[in-house]
Amino acid sequence: MAGHPFVKQYEPEKHVLAITTYRRISPKDARELLVHLRGRKALDALKLLDLVIKKKYAVPFKRYTEGAAHKTGNIAGGRYPVNAAKEIKNLINSLIKNAEYKGFDADAVYIKYVAVSRAATFHRPRRSRFRGQKAKSTHLYVLGEVREK
Repeated sequence: MAGHPFVKQYEPEKHVLAITTYRRISPKDARELLVHLRGRKALDALKLLDLVIKKKYAVPFKRYTEGAAHKTGNIAGGRYPVNAAKEIKNLINSLIKNAEYKGFDADAVYIKYVAVSRAATFHRPRRSRFRGQKAKSTHLYVLGEVREK
């Protein structure tokens, strides 16, 4: 646990952890989506991610707003980060399964802390039309807190 950004906040008796590394998604999209999910119930976050994947719900972009156009609803600028939503959906599912493994109720898990960090950039294959481009990758961390009703 020493290398994680939330090592001081983690208490095994009331927190659950989910980590994924080297995901081929944009760190900026992942950050905006995870910050939007912070503070929500994990099960509600899964429903919201399904809507983002179907492009029925736009995620408001607060920091990385370059090119984010106005969307329907009460947001200024937003996007539909579908690839990031698919990876984060797997991560939230992992968080829920970890909570069930520890004996917690899945309905009582809230997303308390999120962290996104850039991982190594990978060069795409040389003999293609994408020669010379680098593929982004991201590390994702989610700390869930179990709140009793």
